[in-house]
Amino acid sequence: MGTLTTAPTSSNLSVASQEIEVVAPGAGADPLSGFDAIVAEVAEKSRESAQRSTRDSDDQGRFLADFLTMCQCEVRPAMQAVLDRLHRAGAGGLIVEDPGTGARVRNPRLTMWMSLEGEIDGGPRPDRHPYLELDADVAGRKVDISEGDMWRGAGGGRSGRTGVWPLAEITHDRVVQELLAIARRAAA
Repeated sequence: MGTLTTAPTSSNLSVASQEIEVVAPGAGADPLSGFDAIVAEVAEKSRESAQRSTRDSDDQGRFLADFLTMCQCEVRPAMQAVLDRLHRAGAGGLIVEDPGTGARVRNPRLTMWMSLEGEIDGGPRPDRHPYLELDADVAGRKVDISEGDMWRGAGGGRSGRTGVWPLAEITHDRVVQELLAIARRAAA
């Protein structure tokens, strides 16, 4: 706004007073009421965020429960059947379950290690023993699959993460078939 160069007259005052009314709220309006709307908006966003967090936590809890049930009903029995067959054939193996509560392993995990000749001496190693590992990524609600087909430093030469299996597609037969494929590559 410019400065007045003439003495105030009734027409100047009228224009100045109109300008003030346009710029500032009218008499009786609360100039601080804008803060109420801001605080209400922030509170609503916080409520929505808390609801999303609760839904995410519930979804993760359901995924974890489904993963553990699937391991108990499908994966563990399939791995045990393979281990029993390996033992009958003079080979060996080991099934390792990890609840995922440690510093090194943060997600529940189920691993089948195989020895194609006798039992595993010492601890299993990915560069020496074929394996299949299912790792529950609870936050991502997916099952990461790792496998290795190394046998005493030879074999197919593959060890590590190989992909993701949807929880609904993990069955007894799929686990057996994958372990059989790993053993074939290791023996090649």
